[in-house]
Amino acid sequence: MVKKAGMGEILRWLTGRRKIFRVEGTSMSPALKDGELVLIDRTVLPNAGDIVLADHPYKKSVKILKRLTAFTDNGEMILSGDNPHESTDSRTFGSVPRSNFIGVVTSRLKKL
Repeated sequence: MVKKAGMGEILRWLTGRRKIFRVEGTSMSPALKDGELVLIDRTVLPNAGDIVLADHPYKKSVKILKRLTAFTDNGEMILSGDNPHESTDSRTFGSVPRSNFIGVVTSRLKKL
């Protein structure tokens, strides 16, 4: 599960060091629920196991939240939803270029 945002994370958001993103759909359930707000750190490098925000590889106006499961030999990301029956991910669209990476989920705020 993604930890709940503490005061430090909220202060980082207030000072512009975190961005807010709303979870849409159930592809990352149970870690993230539909409607929850998460904080994104755009300054860290992703590691396998992180939940990342990325641009969709074919729909440039769409952002996706997925778990980074691995990097390919050429440095592209393999992204997977935690709920595979409800997720469109690298099993469908293949690996995602590293240039599509936006940031890493650091914490969640609440479901609205």
